[in-house]
Amino acid sequence: MLVPMNGKIMLVGIGPGQPEMITPQAREAIGRAGVIIGHPDTLALIAMLTQGKELLAVTSNPLERSRLALEKAQTGATAAIVSNGDPGIYAIAATFFGYLKEHNLSADVEVVPGINLALYAAARIGAPLGGDFAAISLTDQCAPWETIQKRITSAAEADFVIALFNPLGRLGPERLKEALAIIGRFRRPNTPAGLLSQAATHNENILITTMAQIETEKLAADTLIIIGNSQTYTLDGRMVTPRPYLPGAGY
Repeated sequence: MLVPMNGKIMLVGIGPGQPEMITPQAREAIGRAGVIIGHPDTLALIAMLTQGKELLAVTSNPLERSRLALEKAQTGATAAIVSNGDPGIYAIAATFFGYLKEHNLSADVEVVPGINLALYAAARIGAPLGGDFAAISLTDQCAPWETIQKRITSAAEADFVIALFNPLGRLGPERLKEALAIIGRFRRPNTPAGLLSQAATHNENILITTMAQIETEKLAADTLIIIGNSQTYTLDGRMVTPRPYLPGAGY
């Protein structure tokens, strides 16, 4: 069903939250939008950019944000759905396009990238993503836990650096403990690990430790964990995964 869309929808990533971490493209997109839709906490982070605009705060349901944006576009408005990080990584973009597919809709959509939490964390930790890496979320909202376990096993066995999102949930640290146990079958206990919580706030906390020393019971819910591979090392308080250049090797 094609519903007339005279307006436009922008899916905008605002990065980890600091005003200076919002890209110029994202600022420009927010400036063009007459309607801004997002979680109340996300809208609070960009309050300096949304004065005089219609704000629609939706606490928990990204599908409702998608519906509202389409409703506004049908009236001719330019609506922006804002999300932390990058809209295409564990965020609104895939949900929005899924909503279009499910309802057989078409719309004028622009995806505006932002700085993903893993990239921000990597910069604050050092250079842990210098080689191949995998990003895995421990939440089972998009995949069953059995599938997530297989992905962790495959990434660990292949010696990927692994960025773990959403380490805690309603079950507490139990899944994180299981994930670390799986990775531990393929890693030394002293494999470097970097942890970041409360990103881009005055209370931001960075810890460089080892996989065996991660205290799962003491983690904040928003912690992002980066587990090194077999080559990752620490240098002057930073975590580094090498990117070697081999003589004669290339494209």
